[in-house]
Amino acid sequence: MNTFTTKLATLLLVLFVLVFAAFQGWRGLTSGYRTENAYEFEIARYCNTEGLLVRTEEEIPQAAGGQVRYLLEEGEKFRADTPIAQVFSSQEEAAAAVNRGVVRQERDLLEAIQRSTDTSRTADVESLNREIAISLRRLTQSAAQKDMEEVSRLHLALVEDIGRQQLVTGQNTGFEERIRELNSELAGGGGGQNIYSPKVGYFSRYVDGYEETYTPKLLEELDTASLREILALDYPGKPDSFGKSVTDFTWYYATIIPKASVESFYVGAKVELTFIGGGEQAVPGKVIRLKTDEKGDALAVIQSTSITPDAVSHRTASVKVSFSNYKGLRISRRALRILDGQKGVYVKSGYSVKFKTVDIIYTGPDYYLCRTQYGSSDQLNLFDEVIVEGTDLYDGKPINP
Repeated sequence: MNTFTTKLATLLLVLFVLVFAAFQGWRGLTSGYRTENAYEFEIARYCNTEGLLVRTEEEIPQAAGGQVRYLLEEGEKFRADTPIAQVFSSQEEAAAAVNRGVVRQERDLLEAIQRSTDTSRTADVESLNREIAISLRRLTQSAAQKDMEEVSRLHLALVEDIGRQQLVTGQNTGFEERIRELNSELAGGGGGQNIYSPKVGYFSRYVDGYEETYTPKLLEELDTASLREILALDYPGKPDSFGKSVTDFTWYYATIIPKASVESFYVGAKVELTFIGGGEQAVPGKVIRLKTDEKGDALAVIQSTSITPDAVSHRTASVKVSFSNYKGLRISRRALRILDGQKGVYVKSGYSVKFKTVDIIYTGPDYYLCRTQYGSSDQLNLFDEVIVEGTDLYDGKPINP
């Protein structure tokens, strides 16, 4: 009995030692490692700036006096034979001209409905009734908000929908009588002197008197000190000015880039310009000049060929300059390793550790963005399980999954 007990105790002790050794070995291979999956991340790159707008432009000469009715919107292109505005001798004549414009629109619309053969627009009476009800609600709201431009637009939309409804339901077989009435109103029209510009260009009512001073030639010698002086001035529009013509579709934006953001700028860089507080439309541009001063700040000149109202209606402006976003695989800075001079990370690959190289495209405060490589077994891939914390790592080291 004693011999059996002794053998059993010895066997249990051996088993305990083996189990303990196996546990310690397993813990040594699996403990102490922390992983994070590599995932795609995007960083928006932009810089909010204050700058000077430079264009090739000239004031349109026009004698003072009379009531002016402009026929073009800000930034609208015109030809030499395009009337820019009309000048009337009195406010009453100007108001009558506006009314004639509304009458002419209604007449042209009714004539278009008369000629229309598009039955798909008129076949569904129920749909037309819904459109009319919606337009009436919007018209009421716009009138309450005193948005006369929207009221005029909705009025024409109602005329069109009601006209089509009457044609479909047989309430009206044509608009000849109404068209005759409108033509009668237009017959007595007239008056007003048309204003033209001798050159093709883009129109703007904003004139500040610096049209011949701030020309593209100025940009050749401009530096950060002189631009700061220019930006410190005010540029109110001249109240007695008729308007100007921007005669070249290429315009420039000169701004001072602080030292901390200069690294994003280089000659040839493609950017987008968004006027802060203006229209939401971003326009493309390109950096054509970069000049760094002794403090590390830089003068940047950006060229664009996209004309918008904001591009012609200001001398100085707040502009958001945006670059192409950085997009790549995000990893913790603690995961980066250097093996044989190559940057990379260790990842869990099945039952072992594998070293994969990375191409860093952006450095954040506690992370890196790496270029996404698809289909490569030697470079970091999306969703790879990256070892962030661990000791005694080497390529091929066995590890439990």
